[in-house]
Amino acid sequence: MALPILNDTPKYELTIPSSNKTVRFRPYLVKEEKILLMANESNDRNAIMSAMTDTVLACLQGDVSREELTMFDLEYMFIKIRAKSVGESVQLYYLCQECDEQNTVDVNLDEVVCETNQTESMIQLTEHISLEMSYPSYTDFNLESSDETEMGFEIIAQSIKTVLTEEERIDLSEESKENVKEFLESMTTAQFDKVAEFVRGMPSVKYESSFVCQSCGTHNKFEVRGMHNFF
Repeated sequence: MALPILNDTPKYELTIPSSNKTVRFRPYLVKEEKILLMANESNDRNAIMSAMTDTVLACLQGDVSREELTMFDLEYMFIKIRAKSVGESVQLYYLCQECDEQNTVDVNLDEVVCETNQTESMIQLTEHISLEMSYPSYTDFNLESSDETEMGFEIIAQSIKTVLTEEERIDLSEESKENVKEFLESMTTAQFDKVAEFVRGMPSVKYESSFVCQSCGTHNKFEVRGMHNFF
């Protein structure tokens, strides 16, 4: 007689932020939690993101590929899956802005949202040249890079979908990295800032709340952004 397989039926729903697609999911299981814990203990950013992505995809029902998911999709989905897996409440620690006393703050993961902005996807660089922008997928991020400036530059490059001129439409996915880099470096600071602004407006996982300091009674507001606080 075979042992039963437990908890393999998706019973919750979430909406993928970048596509507004509704998918069903199950909590992650012991086998996935072990991989997450090992990745977290390694302190390797690439291993952590890989474990998180594999866990999210394993828990989803339906045909969803990692290539179609943005970084903020993965962060939001992981937090929602984690909430149903090990509990909706996590404890974070914050210093009081008045007396520097460390306070324990309970955060409800069900209240974490993915903040989206109406960002213009077309950028006019010159009278005759414009850019069509899109948020890069998770697979576009170079997680091996330890240089934050270089990583930021690469994210900006990956966010440019096409370059439109009076004569042609150039798909940057068909161009070499060297050509794209040369194109970006040919921009003025003002032009580059327009492109960087699109990336800065990328949706992000966010939680806002407040606490009263247990030591001095001061009311403190705080904001949490990004998945790493809830891993």
